[in-house]
Amino acid sequence: MVWPFGKKPREEWRDKPQAITSAIPRDDDRVGPVPPPPRTAHAPGVAIHGFDSVPSPHRLRLAEGAGGFFLEGEEGMERSSVLLVLKSGGAASPGDVLLWSSPLSLSLEEISKTSPRPQHHIRRDDLSGRGVSGITGLRSRHGGGGITVLRFGPPPGARWVFVGLRAIAVFAGKVTLVDGEESRVVSAGQLALVGDPTATLYMEAGNDSALAVALGGAHVVSALG
Repeated sequence: MVWPFGKKPREEWRDKPQAITSAIPRDDDRVGPVPPPPRTAHAPGVAIHGFDSVPSPHRLRLAEGAGGFFLEGEEGMERSSVLLVLKSGGAASPGDVLLWSSPLSLSLEEISKTSPRPQHHIRRDDLSGRGVSGITGLRSRHGGGGITVLRFGPPPGARWVFVGLRAIAVFAGKVTLVDGEESRVVSAGQLALVGDPTATLYMEAGNDSALAVALGGAHVVSALG
């Protein structure tokens, strides 16, 4: 798989109008429960799609009618496959996450043909999982099998920095992602795909009603930004 790399941010980037109104602090100025990852020279390469236009090969629809963004876990002894539900169907609602666990993982083709019952059904508004220490509004809903699932329900002004996220779906309000030199607004009903998960990704909540669910690999770094 070839990942698109963004251009290296230029110094004048700080002087351009940004969706994030306050300047992003320098790495040594930030405070939080853990030190944030440093800014990378390459951009995350964010692409934004409507829920009804998820690109292949990540588009999956089940026999029950549910569909959305599909991701297989990273290589390992145990791997999971996950569907972030964007279109409701059966017992699944938008924002729910369906997880299949298998030593060899279940491929998109296998799941689309047989619609096996998921081992785990994480509902969007269920506050299970665990909070992230020191970061209000962020919960880890699942971590294992090469997959991380995060839920964002931020207060106003929440601002975070991540490494390792692959997809972010917004179900209410909006969030802003910083992609190299550009700020990208992701509104309700849109899915942001991260082309290069190794790049540092900055995020800010657009308002106090913002709600999003994100998928990442085995090792997602989350910190205050």
